[in-house]
Amino acid sequence: MENRNNTSPPSPGENAPAAPAGGRITTPLPPPRPPEKKSSATKTYQLICVLLALALIGLGAFIAMEMKNYAEEKEFIVQEKERVIADLEQLKVDYGELRIGHDSLNAQLDSERKKINTLMDRVKKTEATNLKQLKSLRQYETEVRNMKSLLKSYVHQIDSLSLVNKRLRDENVKARTEASQSKRQAEQFAQETSALKSLVDKGSEIKVRDITVVALTNKDKTTARARQAEQIKICLTLIENSIAKKGSRMVYVRIKSPDGSLLSESVTNLFSPAGGGAKLIYSATREVDYAGDDLDVCVFYRDKDFLSGAFDVEVFLDGVFVGATQLILK
Repeated sequence: MENRNNTSPPSPGENAPAAPAGGRITTPLPPPRPPEKKSSATKTYQLICVLLALALIGLGAFIAMEMKNYAEEKEFIVQEKERVIADLEQLKVDYGELRIGHDSLNAQLDSERKKINTLMDRVKKTEATNLKQLKSLRQYETEVRNMKSLLKSYVHQIDSLSLVNKRLRDENVKARTEASQSKRQAEQFAQETSALKSLVDKGSEIKVRDITVVALTNKDKTTARARQAEQIKICLTLIENSIAKKGSRMVYVRIKSPDGSLLSESVTNLFSPAGGGAKLIYSATREVDYAGDDLDVCVFYRDKDFLSGAFDVEVFLDGVFVGATQLILK
């Protein structure tokens, strides 16, 4: 009989497990397998993948940063371009307002205006995309600054010229005013002088009185008959005048016969009237020496054939009409 209390393990060839108490048979679980070690190739592959992922992330961040920088740079360049254009537009206005009546300076201003237009065209054609173009804009900014400095110089010159012109205009106005005043004073003085001269001339005129005319016979007796008359005697008195011109004076007599003809010994017997105009024929004349006192003067006209009727007699002193009278012969 076999011993049931034998506890020795079954041999490897024995597949039947021992039945537990109670008559139910259970299959035991296999023991857990230990983890397998990864190969070095797998680890290298995984490391490369991680590095590639990190590189892609870094590249993306770099590209994003560069795009942001490019956008900011382009915006800055555009702003710089617009600022240069705005400065040129203002320069164009400032230079356009400069006007002065100075040929040389106006020629320089016209030259600067042309430079502004040329530079404006160049700036507008410049693309605002990269630093190279920004460098060009910086050069344009330098030119604009130079033009602004030159503008200040022109403004200073124009202001100086304006001050000089204003001073000259003021002096010219003053000179014209003084000249006008001097002219008015001269005219007034001339008028006063003329008036005074006229007054003096009028006061210095020699007046006459007591103009008489008679016919004389060959025996120097007065007669009223034409057939007896051989000469006509005209007498007058030059009145005293202390301011009148002293010296030689000429007395002219014009006698018109009743038929209207002027009696004269010759048509060449002429004198000039004081008022100007054509010379007049005289019938008789006499030169006297006037000393400023009353002076009696007689003038004679001789003829043998006097007509009957009224004879009109006019008397002139130095060409000035001083009186008239009439003689009637029967």
